[in-house]
Amino acid sequence: MNWQQFWDKQGEDKVAALQVARVLNGQAIDPSLVEKIATKISLQLELKNHETLLDVCCGNGQLSKLLLLHCTSVYGVDFSEQLILHARKLHEPNLQFYCASADRFGLNQEFDKVVLYFSFQYFESYEMGKDVIKNLLKHARPGALLLIGDIPDKRKFFTYYNSPKKLLSYYKQVFKGTNNMGKFWHPNELHMICQELEVIGAPMEQEAWQPYSHYRFDYLIKKP
Repeated sequence: MNWQQFWDKQGEDKVAALQVARVLNGQAIDPSLVEKIATKISLQLELKNHETLLDVCCGNGQLSKLLLLHCTSVYGVDFSEQLILHARKLHEPNLQFYCASADRFGLNQEFDKVVLYFSFQYFESYEMGKDVIKNLLKHARPGALLLIGDIPDKRKFFTYYNSPKKLLSYYKQVFKGTNNMGKFWHPNELHMICQELEVIGAPMEQEAWQPYSHYRFDYLIKKP
């Protein structure tokens, strides 16, 4: 799957939630639910008003804008030019956006907290995931918390693909190279990455109200 093409095309939609594929029961996710998710993220990160936040794979910046309510500034990074164009139209003070890939971007700044939400599945190999987390850590201050959120759980693969029809569709998409779900990660893979990078990480179960809690989990990392 060419993810850059996919997200640039997705970004042409006129509905903000659909630009970033935030769908629930076939409909664009309700903005009030996104606000609730932003508040949840701020609590997980223990985000404070005076702190800076790096939002990687920020998409169209809608979540970044909500997270800005909980800190002093947000810097968003995404590799989709189309989505970054939308983000830059927000024109919010203390909200900046940069177009680059998650594993290779370089900023001359370290941040108090880092979030990568609803996107880790698009890094489809162990090494790619490790490279991304390594780059996030590079941009985090000592003692910073990093949240990798909304990760499809490999242990719950058949909870998501819960019918022969869904499974057949999945295998067809994989064969054609059009599978848009990406990789289902096992928490142990993230444990191994953290061990190799010499940081501490732990999975976090999502709450029942979260839209994809039945097959996704979060992962919190602390930089020494």
